[in-house]
Amino acid sequence: MTIEDLTPALAAPSMSAVRTTFLALDRTVASVGADCRSIAATLGALSDALDTITQGGGSGQQWVGAGLVGLPIAGAIKAARSLAGQYVKQQTGVPLPVWTELVVSSSAQFEAYLDRLEAVAAVSRRHHAAALQPGVDDQRVLLDARHETQAWKQVLGRVAQLGQLVDAILDAQRADEPAPDAGGFAGSVRSGSAFSGSVRTRLKEVQSRTMEKSGDLREWVLQPFVELRDRVRLLPRQIEHLAREVALLEVLLELEIAELRACLGQVPPAEARIVGLRVAAAVVLPELAERLADARRQAQDHRTYLDRLEDGRRSGAIDARTHAVLAAEYRAGLDGALAELAAVEAQADRWRREGPAVLRAGLDWVELELAVVAARALTEQRTTDERRVLLQREHERLTEAGRALAAL
Repeated sequence: MTIEDLTPALAAPSMSAVRTTFLALDRTVASVGADCRSIAATLGALSDALDTITQGGGSGQQWVGAGLVGLPIAGAIKAARSLAGQYVKQQTGVPLPVWTELVVSSSAQFEAYLDRLEAVAAVSRRHHAAALQPGVDDQRVLLDARHETQAWKQVLGRVAQLGQLVDAILDAQRADEPAPDAGGFAGSVRSGSAFSGSVRTRLKEVQSRTMEKSGDLREWVLQPFVELRDRVRLLPRQIEHLAREVALLEVLLELEIAELRACLGQVPPAEARIVGLRVAAAVVLPELAERLADARRQAQDHRTYLDRLEDGRRSGAIDARTHAVLAAEYRAGLDGALAELAAVEAQADRWRREGPAVLRAGLDWVELELAVVAARALTEQRTTDERRVLLQREHERLTEAGRALAAL
């Protein structure tokens, strides 16, 4: 069966398919955004911790400005920076300032990417909420998101390695070296003949309390890294999950951009039919499977509520008036769920009959495109990794859709 032979309702581009793709895109953007915010929070906290011993700590001038009490803290910062720098360079092969710049720049890139995701989400929600005609501006937002995603995702591998940095700094904390000499502070107190006895006593109390609360001041300076250790160790797993979500996001962006171009008449009819086919198989079918599962779940939930309500009435736990109110509510909910289930089941029946041909045609197209990419790389002697990776992810999406079709 050729693409031209497929049922138009399944293979032709349509505004309904555009809105369905925007719905899937919005949900994926929300998932990617949640992961990004979690990782960005860790990066921000790590940046603050590094700032204490590098940029913010500097030479400890802000602590010196705080008076005599700040002197041992300034010394602890200086010692921690020196020792941490040695361990980081020795264990990772990368200087501490380079790691610091990586954390700062990565944090900024994550924050900027979250803004880009919000722009995509705004377009998606607008189209899903109303039957709007796609515009060039919408297409530009998606194109910008696709390009920025390709650039931004390069930082993920480096972020996943930040555990090396924190481990090296904590090894520095465990190093068996003396804490910074607080003699400057004590000497100042002892030699401060200009101070009255009561002032000297108060300064000694401040010194004593500071040392009692912080213990080894070097450990106090590095304590934020101890608190961050578990969060940073989660980064590889978080990045792995995020990378999978981003791969799906790229496929959906690619398909939605292609759909908008088809709806705007920017591609030939033959290419538009291929776009419709790809969207039907990779987006409409998985979304239908989700809707079917949700409709079945809603219907079953309301049946369960009614059964429990009847049990409560028979046992006397629920009186007649309360029973009447809730029974009307649950029956109305069940009627609505059954109506939705019937509508979705009708679509599912059509997919059960005609969907296998759509999926086969979609897989054939992707496999041909992958073969073309491989042949182009061979004959033109240039890499096309981005295109190849995107096609492979679309192939995976179609395979997942095949499993969804079998489960309808």
